[in-house]
Amino acid sequence: MNRWREVLSWVLQYYQVPEKLPPKVLELCVLLYSKMQEPGAVLEVVSAWLQDSDNQDLPEYRALAELHLQRVLLPLGCLSEAEELVVGSAGFSEEQRLDVLQAISKARQQQKHQRLGSEEAQKLNQEGSFSHKFLSLLMLLRRLWDSTVSHFFSLPFKKSLLAALILCLLVVRFDPASPSSLPFLCKLSQLFHRIQEAIFSLYRLPIHD
Repeated sequence: MNRWREVLSWVLQYYQVPEKLPPKVLELCVLLYSKMQEPGAVLEVVSAWLQDSDNQDLPEYRALAELHLQRVLLPLGCLSEAEELVVGSAGFSEEQRLDVLQAISKARQQQKHQRLGSEEAQKLNQEGSFSHKFLSLLMLLRRLWDSTVSHFFSLPFKKSLLAALILCLLVVRFDPASPSSLPFLCKLSQLFHRIQEAIFSLYRLPIHD
């Protein structure tokens, strides 16, 4: 009937508390939700069952602890909980404890590498986004500069000279009424005359097919 998600809640309604679940029923629940790739659904229930002092004396305790470790804790990345279970449980032999601790250490290293890889990928994405925004800003500034220059040279000569003079007043901050400013104004006027003559000469060039 594909109603496997209701299994755990139905079982808990019957037994009321996780600690009272029969070991075989709990084992079937772990296998079911692990097979359906939702081991997190039984995490709290199995943890509560394993922590019960009465259940720790049962012969099935060791098998359920191993099943919980392999099918629930390690797939979910609950490495600290897995380490506590192995170290604090008497159901594991010394050889099994060492094997499980090695597996936990390996899983922890994999988590660290994955986290570093994710951080590096995020950093590269941020740098790429910044570079794209910076290039877009440069293109916008270039278009504004081209528009300003074209508009500036489209003005009549006297207006262009007046605009350049105002710009000098704002940037250089010199006094045009001062005698020392006269040579600079003369050179500026000569420069704009040359620019105007060069532009007119370009317009007068013959166009060859």
